[in-house]
Amino acid sequence: LPDSNTPAACEAFLQWTEGLRLTAALTVEVYGDASGANRSTSGSRTDWQIVKDFLGRQRRILVPSVRVTSANPPVKDRVNCVNALLCSYAQQRRLQISPRCRQLLRNFEQVRWKSDGHGNALPELDKSDPQRTHTSDALGYYIAREFAMRSTVGYRAERLL
Repeated sequence: LPDSNTPAACEAFLQWTEGLRLTAALTVEVYGDASGANRSTSGSRTDWQIVKDFLGRQRRILVPSVRVTSANPPVKDRVNCVNALLCSYAQQRRLQISPRCRQLLRNFEQVRWKSDGHGNALPELDKSDPQRTHTSDALGYYIAREFAMRSTVGYRAERLL
């Protein structure tokens, strides 16, 4: 929804799910940007408070589970998690994108890392195009939460012997 707001997005989501709610309440798992919990100067409620209030009023038809962390994962980690599902080091492909997800596909084609004056990549995405990064960020928050990269080496708190 270009140039939208949180309440309008909630209403559009409710309308979009109408056909999915045939006989029972629809279970909805919500993921997203932790910064949605920050208050803005223009409102007293956060975006996540608005979403939770909206979902609370829809309990008859929606069963929500909000899975937003208190802090966002580092951008590089989030991108690596998505890339690993698209094609892992072992050439496993565990994520396929539907051709109907046109904005997401454009993101994958066009979003780049920012670079310094010498052309070296920085650990920050180029967000200069307002049409880009929103859908890939959204997918990244879900994947980083549910398919986080786990270290196979490091300190272990329990005794080994």
